[in-house]
Amino acid sequence: MTIRWSRKRKNQLFGLILILPASLLLSITILTPLFRSIYTSFLDDSLLSALHPWNHFANYKAVLSSGAFYHSLQVTLTYVISVVVIELLVGIALALILHSNIILRGFFRSIILIPWAIPTIVASVIFLLIYNSDYGVLNQLLISSGLINEKLNILNDASLALIGIMGIAVWKQTPLMTIMILAGLQGISKSIYEAATIDGAGATRSFFHITLPALKPVLANVALLMTVTNFQMFTLFYSLTNGGPVDATKSLAILTYETAFQKYDLGQGATIGVIWMFVLLLFSIPLYRIAHRPQES
Repeated sequence: MTIRWSRKRKNQLFGLILILPASLLLSITILTPLFRSIYTSFLDDSLLSALHPWNHFANYKAVLSSGAFYHSLQVTLTYVISVVVIELLVGIALALILHSNIILRGFFRSIILIPWAIPTIVASVIFLLIYNSDYGVLNQLLISSGLINEKLNILNDASLALIGIMGIAVWKQTPLMTIMILAGLQGISKSIYEAATIDGAGATRSFFHITLPALKPVLANVALLMTVTNFQMFTLFYSLTNGGPVDATKSLAILTYETAFQKYDLGQGATIGVIWMFVLLLFSIPLYRIAHRPQES
């Protein structure tokens, strides 16, 4: 019996064939480790033991009753929220400047991405030199301007170390956010602003009633991107402070690494990772919904 395929069915089958390699690659590189981590979180899985028995929810009880976990969660949330908010504010300001008719606008638009293009580990080395208490540029500038009287050892000070890491993250990530917001600004029709000017709206009212509402999906998308990026940030914390001093910068990434590969407890390390994933989802889902909410006409 001959089966006749409609053009629509053929196109659907062809589309499935095209996405099959990418789907297989995705399942191998992302889904398989994800489900493996969830499974491991229910085991007494240690690198020091050949037996990995099922322990039900013992790992979750141990992690959720641990003060170290809640401290790392607080450090991570403080870092992520602070960095994303600062990057949004600075990114909007820089995008507005680059969108205006400033001199050498094209030149500034091209060089602004340089910090983002620098690898994270290279940025860490650069700022280790900048923050250095003996010969760092930052201390010299602060002292010469009269803002401080003695040199600061930023990355070895429990009250300043996290702020120092935040500063590097903002410096490196804000350019990408700026360019994405700038692209959103360029998509807003100039005729809307012209009509608002005719109606007597000034720059401030136009910004809050035209620019921000039009940029809402873009802002939600870049906030989502930076939230995910900073939630999983490991390189900056590990290369600059390794969680110190006195655990002041011990994020969930550092805690997971220490638990799994220094204490050799893969079960609890996987458990922290699973809880960490659900915390990230709590932040990501609302931003995703805002970004993909239908625009009001």
